[in-house]
Amino acid sequence: MSRPKRRGVSPVDPASFPVATRTDLRVAIYEDGLGNPLYCPIVVLRGAHPGPTLGLSAAVHGDELNGIRIIHSLLGAIDPATLHGTLLCAPIVNVPAFQAEQRRFPEDHRDLNTVFPGKTGGLPSEQYARAFQTVFVEHLDYLVDIHTASRGRINTFYVRADLTSPEARELALLMHPTIVLHGKSGDGTLRSAARGRGVHAITVEAGNPEEFQGRMVDRGEQGVRRVLAALEMWRGPSEKLPDAPPILCRKSTWLRTRGGGLLVNEFRLGESVEKKQRLAHLVDPYGHELESYTAPTDGVVIGMSRHPVAVPGTRFCHLGTPGDPLDGEGDA
Repeated sequence: MSRPKRRGVSPVDPASFPVATRTDLRVAIYEDGLGNPLYCPIVVLRGAHPGPTLGLSAAVHGDELNGIRIIHSLLGAIDPATLHGTLLCAPIVNVPAFQAEQRRFPEDHRDLNTVFPGKTGGLPSEQYARAFQTVFVEHLDYLVDIHTASRGRINTFYVRADLTSPEARELALLMHPTIVLHGKSGDGTLRSAARGRGVHAITVEAGNPEEFQGRMVDRGEQGVRRVLAALEMWRGPSEKLPDAPPILCRKSTWLRTRGGGLLVNEFRLGESVEKKQRLAHLVDPYGHELESYTAPTDGVVIGMSRHPVAVPGTRFCHLGTPGDPLDGEGDA
């Protein structure tokens, strides 16, 4: 029995779809161990009127679910007859990890968001990343890539963007997160790979893994609605902005334990802390304090560990350094 000839992947071109329509695609971008195609779900919402193409992606890590819900909510709310331009959506980027209910790419245990733009003939995750980028990124003008914290950690609602790029800065501020963290390119992320193709891109960190969080989903959806309105693509009902403006951070660092024990945090998400402020301590099985940890500098808490069992080197506090990179040199 002859088997079908393998075909290379090609970009999804919004211009090839009818105007004022929604098209749900199953795009073959990988193969399983039997040589059967593995399909990535893609949605093309092409408007009735000319305009830019905005990409929305989620679940680059297989356990990041809030972004899926954000995309579903937006697709349910927007009538393509009222849309200017196109929404190109990938609700589940990392299909193998999603199916395995885990964060990393199953075949080589790599973090998919560190291997973009991928590599033809490379490791399994690199080949998958290359195929996905080819299919999804080519015709984008803008990209909002939605993530969550990793397992055992929790995040504020924050955005990573190159704040030296006027377009990325505007996208980040339109999301109106708690924190905007400056980040340069070249880090293997989908955001970085898209920017390398001339796409204005940001990464949205919307809460916690392995669950749908109503408040985070709502904040993410409202942010994308503001992006659509600013790009003159679509204008729907939008809630009032929070009173507090986002805090700009020019860089960040993860604080780590120096020993093992049970971790007791003494800070909150989004809290502004002062240098030498006590943040956490470790106790032994009897409850005796082993050592404590203080803030190395003034900062704001972007994320934190919620798993109390620690070994030396455990990350427990993601601390941002407030400041605008346009006021001085900074990196993430």
